[in-house]
Amino acid sequence: MSSSQTQRDILWLARFLTERASLAPGLLDGPAFASAVRGRMSQLSMTDIVKYAAVVEQNEYEMQCLASEVAVPETWFFRYPASFEFLRAQLANRKNQQQEKLVCASLGCATGVEAWCIASCALSVGWSKENVIVHAIDRSPLAITSAREGRIPGGSLRSTLPEWAAPWIRAESSSVILSREVLECVRFQQEDLLLAKDLFSQPIDALFCRNVMIYLDPAARILLRDRIVNWTANDGIIFLGHADGLEKGAVLESAGPTSAFAWRRRVATIATDTKGKTRPRIMRPNAIAPIVPKSAPIVPKSATTSRSNPVEPKPLSIATTLQRVQPMLAAREFSHAQRLVEDALKVTPASIELLELLAGIFCSKNELQRASQTYARVVYLEPHHGPALLALAELSDALGRSDEANRFRAKMKRLENL
Repeated sequence: MSSSQTQRDILWLARFLTERASLAPGLLDGPAFASAVRGRMSQLSMTDIVKYAAVVEQNEYEMQCLASEVAVPETWFFRYPASFEFLRAQLANRKNQQQEKLVCASLGCATGVEAWCIASCALSVGWSKENVIVHAIDRSPLAITSAREGRIPGGSLRSTLPEWAAPWIRAESSSVILSREVLECVRFQQEDLLLAKDLFSQPIDALFCRNVMIYLDPAARILLRDRIVNWTANDGIIFLGHADGLEKGAVLESAGPTSAFAWRRRVATIATDTKGKTRPRIMRPNAIAPIVPKSAPIVPKSATTSRSNPVEPKPLSIATTLQRVQPMLAAREFSHAQRLVEDALKVTPASIELLELLAGIFCSKNELQRASQTYARVVYLEPHHGPALLALAELSDALGRSDEANRFRAKMKRLENL
């Protein structure tokens, strides 16, 4: 088969994963993706890329395996130590309040390491293994199989383990030993976080989704963020990665020290109950816009007007704009979504979330120069915004500005070492 035909098949696979797995297009461009395809073909003892492409299209398992070769969020034991110290304090408080059951989650857990660390935190502050559930969910079937078997991935021990973890996770030479109690707390499940329904039967007290969203396209990041808020208890804690960049939205607010990367549902207003006491009103799950199938029609609501006295439509708030735009993105109504976001930006021109969403819309419309300019505005307002820096690097490559792309990647590398 000619090299040009092979390249066309590689491009087809890249487009297929962009649509089906919602991966950022920049991850599927260049020799790295071609190498991942060859690696999976070798695993299956296949040499015909046309036949392999047919397998990926028809077999969900193989599609997820290839996607996981491209987006592999690495982790190690107690990565971001401040996150786990803050988590222990939160779990101890719940224990002191006589909460009966503790439900946590690690999304995009990949290797199981993060889930085991969460379980050890709970056990270390007095929770019994019978009352702790840690859901560990990943799209990669190979990673889930490895984690269920309790296999410790190489390179997952990079620093001294906390002393309080010793009864449950301990290091011996270059290996890590997990206690039976830790293993029994964790429930592994292979699912696509963007598509799976009814993942949890009860609200999550502490949810980790760290450095997962940076692999997704902008629309998918917004959808996953809102699903995370929906899954979390009203007083639950959400741990994001340093580069996820969704902390300044309309639905999350900081919940701990900066180094913990911890967030909770944003308190929207202060309401008064029937006894005259003030209480916070938290954004409820039903306030999150549902994911609408691509085939769903979009029927925009028109403003009420009068022939004699026309009424100018009132600009939407950030939260309302995001709710209105989500089903449009799911249905790929990008031009309509763009108009709504641009109108909202006239009222709040420094909104990181709206600017990121607008840049993602430009990417979806293949308006790369406008997307780059919009992401540049995000970085101007938030210099450490990881997804925007990554997007700028990818866009600079696509626009033929390799030196500029290298500068953005160098800045991303510095962020990762924080």
